[in-house]
Amino acid sequence: MSEPARSDLASVIADLKDWFRAYSVHPACVDVAFIGNTSGQYPSTPGLMVDFDAFVFVAAMNDAAGQPLAGLREQWTGICNARGIDFELRIVEGPYKPPVAVLHRPVVVVHLGVFTEQLYLAAPPLKRWAWRKYICEREPGRLARMAPSQPTLAEFVTGPKGLRERCAAIEAGSVTMTEWLLPGLQTRSFVVTQDDANFAECCFAYAANTARNHARTLGLAEADQLANSEFFPWYAEAVFRCPELVDLMNDKAACRDRGFVVEIAHARSLAIRYMRALQQHLTRGG
Repeated sequence: MSEPARSDLASVIADLKDWFRAYSVHPACVDVAFIGNTSGQYPSTPGLMVDFDAFVFVAAMNDAAGQPLAGLREQWTGICNARGIDFELRIVEGPYKPPVAVLHRPVVVVHLGVFTEQLYLAAPPLKRWAWRKYICEREPGRLARMAPSQPTLAEFVTGPKGLRERCAAIEAGSVTMTEWLLPGLQTRSFVVTQDDANFAECCFAYAANTARNHARTLGLAEADQLANSEFFPWYAEAVFRCPELVDLMNDKAACRDRGFVVEIAHARSLAIRYMRALQQHLTRGG
């Protein structure tokens, strides 16, 4: 990617963060947290497919909370299109990415989680433990306050969103996601199958989250400190040696600039082989 294009994407990210900071004091909003690459927790440079991840806490799941987000989507779709950038904003629980086989121009994907505190506390403990490090705009320690105790290895393997559940979904070739629709924040479910380009992202995300959650349950700080480019080589060397995971994460990195050009069957095979091997390792008491 050219430096002017990368600079333009960085400008879009900065402007969107300013919008969400302003929204955090909207009467319908309780708080906002920037997640993943957006948080600054890990060093990151934008690829052609930009992940803009954020959590929005609201007083109620209704039009009052959703209308500003719908307005943001409409406004920024036009702004980005004028700059030669595609824009998408969706509120999805799951590893969603636009199912673009080949990227012809940059795309900014605003992937939101929208919660009341009650809804957030219903999220699986493995997720809330992983999210505890992120800082909210109004109450910086909100996510740490709502985190569970450190999950055990048993919870990592058999609990909600744990190793067995995620491995089974990839083996079945079917991942169900929930979406909250704007502006009213009603829910719908949809299924991503191995015939969909987005299934590659399911393979990437489930394997990546499995590795990080494995390290977290072992109490290893690197799980919450290292960027992907550093974490997965470290994990394969220090925690669980599995070349399939490293190969899969290299494919994931390439897709940031190219679209889902990876063969889905290949990504699925690598993810399954890693997760099955890890299950066997832990069953043997590893």
